[in-house]
Amino acid sequence: MLRTLEYSRSSPVRVFYRTAYLAARIWWFIRRPHTNGSLVALWCDGRLLLVRTSYRQLYSLPGGFMKHGETSLAAAERELQEELGMTLTGALHLAWHGTMTFEHRVDTATVWETTLDTMPAVRVDGAEVVWAGWKTAEEALALPLLPSIERYLKSRR
Repeated sequence: MLRTLEYSRSSPVRVFYRTAYLAARIWWFIRRPHTNGSLVALWCDGRLLLVRTSYRQLYSLPGGFMKHGETSLAAAERELQEELGMTLTGALHLAWHGTMTFEHRVDTATVWETTLDTMPAVRVDGAEVVWAGWKTAEEALALPLLPSIERYLKSRR
């Protein structure tokens, strides 16, 4: 069902992601920017698809930062395709939106969600995304989550 690839921790691509993330955190510390991100919550049989990236120890939803001029929904659909090879055009609806301070930046996150009839095949590239798995909301809340994901899940109770 889920294919998880594990590449060497020192692969050049994973080293690049970790280095770029460290550089971004330093930049955020200096500049204190406002960032906007979009995330996708895929639910199936009461389980949520979570991911973990190579550069962060927290679990998240597929997603990322919005590009200049891009809508939140378009960013969510793009990130889902880039990170997991999935296309869900027109299936997502707005589920949560919030702003918080995280990693020395003011981060506005939007969660788009849908419920699927069957668990889709998920492609994990092993470079940026190193793990993907289905968890109940309770199982997810027991994991170290990005703050926006934790708030989203708690808002669904």
